[in-house]
Amino acid sequence: MNIETLEDLFGSQLQRAYYVERTHVELLAEMAADAANDDLADRFATHRDETERHVERLEDVFEALGRQPRASRSRTADGLAESRRTRTTDGESPPEYVDLEIGLAAERLEIRTYEGLVTLAGRLAYAADIVEPLEETLEEERTTLQRLEDLETEISIVDSLETGRA
Repeated sequence: MNIETLEDLFGSQLQRAYYVERTHVELLAEMAADAANDDLADRFATHRDETERHVERLEDVFEALGRQPRASRSRTADGLAESRRTRTTDGESPPEYVDLEIGLAAERLEIRTYEGLVTLAGRLAYAADIVEPLEETLEEERTTLQRLEDLETEISIVDSLETGRA
């Protein structure tokens, strides 16, 4: 896709967001199933369900634009998924901190993506049926990031108490 206008850029970023969300649905399902920590498993499963709704919202945005949903690969999303898969050895799950860090990186990627989409949608003066779903998803991504950061802190504190490291 040649990017010559802001509309082209928005369309390209929308396609990439669609790919990222669909990829993350699969990744979150794997991470939820493999998590040794019940709290982390629940958070990944909950976010997988939320991410499925994000995919549906993006499909609604495509429809509002009069376009068919189309995904464009994201090397970053592919890299996160591959990073997790290469850290899984002999069918064993990676340590919880690996999945947590991958989850945090995925959330940061999604937040940056939606910030860009919301900014472009504003510059293009798109209607509420395009802007509001993007803003709603952005807010959910920020909330999920905060929850994962809180869990990261909890895990770090418990780990330091268990190992005697402060």
